[in-house]
Amino acid sequence: MTDSRSDNKAASPHGLQRGVLTIPNAIALSAAAMAPVLAVVLNAPAAAAAAGAALPLSFLIAFLACALVGNTVVQFARKLPSAGSFYTFNRAGLGPAAGFFTGWLFWIGYAILAPGLFTAFGAFVHDYVLATFGADLQWWIFSLIAMAIVFGLSVRSIKASVNVDLTLLVVEVIVFLVLGIVAIATAKSGNSPTYFLTSAAPTGFAGVGLGVVFGILSFIGFDAAATLGEETKNPRKSIPFAITGALGAVGIFYVLMMYALAAGYGLNDPAKMGAFLKDPNPFVTLASNVTPWLLQPIELSAIAGLFSCFLAIHNTTVRVMFSMGRDQVLPASLGRIHQTWFSPLRAIVVQSIFTMVIGIGVGIWLGPGATGAYGFTGTIGTVAIVIVYIMSNIALVKYFWKLAERKIITHVIVPVLGVLALLYPLYAVANPAQSYPFNLVPIIVLLWIAAGVVLYFYYRAKSPEKIAALGSFITEEDLPEGEQNAALQTGRAPSVQHPTVAEEAAKHPETTGN
Repeated sequence: MTDSRSDNKAASPHGLQRGVLTIPNAIALSAAAMAPVLAVVLNAPAAAAAAGAALPLSFLIAFLACALVGNTVVQFARKLPSAGSFYTFNRAGLGPAAGFFTGWLFWIGYAILAPGLFTAFGAFVHDYVLATFGADLQWWIFSLIAMAIVFGLSVRSIKASVNVDLTLLVVEVIVFLVLGIVAIATAKSGNSPTYFLTSAAPTGFAGVGLGVVFGILSFIGFDAAATLGEETKNPRKSIPFAITGALGAVGIFYVLMMYALAAGYGLNDPAKMGAFLKDPNPFVTLASNVTPWLLQPIELSAIAGLFSCFLAIHNTTVRVMFSMGRDQVLPASLGRIHQTWFSPLRAIVVQSIFTMVIGIGVGIWLGPGATGAYGFTGTIGTVAIVIVYIMSNIALVKYFWKLAERKIITHVIVPVLGVLALLYPLYAVANPAQSYPFNLVPIIVLLWIAAGVVLYFYYRAKSPEKIAALGSFITEEDLPEGEQNAALQTGRAPSVQHPTVAEEAAKHPETTGN
């Protein structure tokens, strides 16, 4: 049975290679997509401008808010393991139209993050090489080298990609944890419980709330493991465990590092707080004061964090593109795999070209650094992804509403709280009153949604079967044993339409044009 199933998997042009990844591999993808080291280096100073000394509290609240969304991903992943992730989840809960717009937003949300990481990597390495060796090379040279490595890893093996992510993550997190522990141990009067009180923020709760926005930005990507639902062993159990593990571990890391930064810098002292707000890189300053022997490893860890995040976001994006190509919402060729390496080769090629063109273009326009292309593209991606998160919470309530296994707390109260927790961060990030070019973000997202509306009604009029089949591919090995055997005997593709999704299509005949 095992051999015949493996042969069947290998023969399908639309099936990713299943069972090749483990729980640590899946955790690595989600954790790398969050880029914990990069997040604390870049987002902590931005959050502190509003949150002040209550920086640890803001990140703690952000952690709790994202845990609410994490519950939704976990509940859906247990029922519908698929490379489509939210694309599949929201289609099952809210119908094909919601599935289409989820895929449309989720795709651009992740795809647009990659160019920013592409440029930021080049900028960070350029600055490091210039400071260390005195060589002033163009930033895009380093970016293109990183893109070539990412392309090679993603084409050749998803397992190799996530193993690289895992290795880099372990090293960079250990380096920063050493810094954090030493900072806390030597902080003396800097240690204080007041960092977890709203009164520590200059404007109280409002300041903490704005700090939460940057905290939530730091968690974007925790769901990346869900796109590995077709390649991980026992995905119904492994993917929920991986998402929970990654979210929990990174959340604890964030809160610990925010406290270490506050204590080590002495943010309970107004004079030191003033110096902190003017510091372009507080973590480097902290390391210079408490662990000068860690300066080089910290700078290299930031570069490694950028690369691992770039690799993770790239692999996540191409799997969403692959799923949408398989459903023929995007060109069908994107939904085919390489027959030797089992990777979505054409989706990888398209995403790589998109990353380079947009990355170099926006990098030249705004600059490649954290306040330029990285910040701009990251904000666009965050708005799109947070909208998807909100939709998924609503989808979870509807999906489980009439099921016997519905639980009021898990399937109703928690997702409703998740929606409420995300509304303010969404408003804060998409607020058109922001300075240029960030005031363009809501316009760009709205134009993308408008383009999706046009495409949706085109498909509904010309190819209603595509809308009806959206997000219906679920891994065969997660079906009841009788259905698995039938699939193997008939030579059916290893990814098939899940019964629950098919039933949902029947409930929404209007989406098929009938």
